[in-house]
Amino acid sequence: MRYFSYFIFLLCAYTLQAQSKQVQIVDSLSLEPIPFATVHFSNNKGLITDAIGYFELLSEQVEVNDSLFVSSLGYDGLAVGLKQLQDSILYVMPQAIALDNVILTNKSYTSEKIIDLVQERLERNYSTDYSKKRLFYKEYYTQSIKKLEINKFKSSIQELNRSLLDSFLFQMPRAREYTSETLCHFSGNFEEDNQKINLIKARKTFDKGDDLLNSVRNRLWKTLHDNIKPDSYFKIRSGIFGGGLDLDMSELDKVDSTNLKALQEFEKKKSEKKLKRQKNFSKSQKKEIASLYSELFFTKKAELNCIQKPSRYLFSEPELTFEGSNLTYVINYKPKGGADFEGTLYINAEDFAVTRLDFNNVKSLFKLKLLGVSYNENLKSGRMIFSKNTNGQYALTYLQMTEGTLIGVDRPLKFIEKNKFVKGRRKQNEISFRLDLVMRSIDQYELRVFDHESLTEEAFQAIEETNDVLPKYHKEFTTNFWEEF
Repeated sequence: MRYFSYFIFLLCAYTLQAQSKQVQIVDSLSLEPIPFATVHFSNNKGLITDAIGYFELLSEQVEVNDSLFVSSLGYDGLAVGLKQLQDSILYVMPQAIALDNVILTNKSYTSEKIIDLVQERLERNYSTDYSKKRLFYKEYYTQSIKKLEINKFKSSIQELNRSLLDSFLFQMPRAREYTSETLCHFSGNFEEDNQKINLIKARKTFDKGDDLLNSVRNRLWKTLHDNIKPDSYFKIRSGIFGGGLDLDMSELDKVDSTNLKALQEFEKKKSEKKLKRQKNFSKSQKKEIASLYSELFFTKKAELNCIQKPSRYLFSEPELTFEGSNLTYVINYKPKGGADFEGTLYINAEDFAVTRLDFNNVKSLFKLKLLGVSYNENLKSGRMIFSKNTNGQYALTYLQMTEGTLIGVDRPLKFIEKNKFVKGRRKQNEISFRLDLVMRSIDQYELRVFDHESLTEEAFQAIEETNDVLPKYHKEFTTNFWEEF
């Protein structure tokens, strides 16, 4: 029996391993991983390696008599037959020609002339017409509390005292994170609100800090529930400003399991909420993906305007290198005056298409400080990679972008419970304090486009959005969620 169990274990392990294979691309001399290398197959489909050089090869691909081709800037191309691929590491040789060597061409251009040629050929090289993409979208969000102080705390609710508040503050997690991943078909053009999405599969992964936060929140709600009348409402004041907030305490009561009518009503609301969540999730994913596409450098509202408004930038002298078999200009850019970004352009020397664009901000993109509230968008960086389609035009195959924000609040706050259904004065309770809060949030986005095909407007209009997919929720990251794809 012991040997039989061991045999089953080995069989399962072999089966799991056979489903997919992790392959890493590394520099043959330094043995360092090569990030964001292009891996494509003979059917003109492909992918991009991740930040540490890995990509996943499925067993179905190996079974087909196909080859894979690896290319990366500054390295020789590599072709490997999939059936002959035994190792999990592919070694790529650096090109012998360094950037500071001279490459002889029959044309010599300045950076300004190259940028002019890129501008002239934007419409020829990049299409903004209707298309359909199968893509993977990932968002990794982190939020951390850099400072949290509550001073001058006063409360007329005896149970909600300073001691309880300190307990809440002590238990409250100082950092939160979550990951959202979506595989979908995304169709449309670059016009605002002219996109459609059909979800294939999605998941969200939350950290364990959410359980702790929910525990603190539930304790706070229970304290309020036990000490505030159900038909009360709140007025909030901050300094000389005030406002109203309705708080329906009845929603905190649980449904009586013996009341059949109440249970049926509860289940009906639950079903309606699920349908609403499905619609809202697909809408939010569509909006976020469309927002990333609007960031592409050739769109009308792009913040990255080093191509469309080159007079705002200083460009380095062009250097020539090979990206695979393609001769490529490498040009660094930085602000001349009030521009926000610096980075590097990689431009095909034959058709003057930008094949890659790296960027990062050199100053805050937006700052606001008013009446004790501050907001500072101080981080935006990333990379865009474009590949040529069968129609000869370039389309996005990979996008990575990171955005960061600092938010601060340093203001007095006052919560006043009022009730108009009691005799006498409406004011029932009051809680006041001064809040000093600083939070840092970072959003990391990633788009990987697997398939891209052109569409007519009629074909786009015929596409129906049937989104009944909700993300699967996980508390821990698992690697086998996408195995079927």
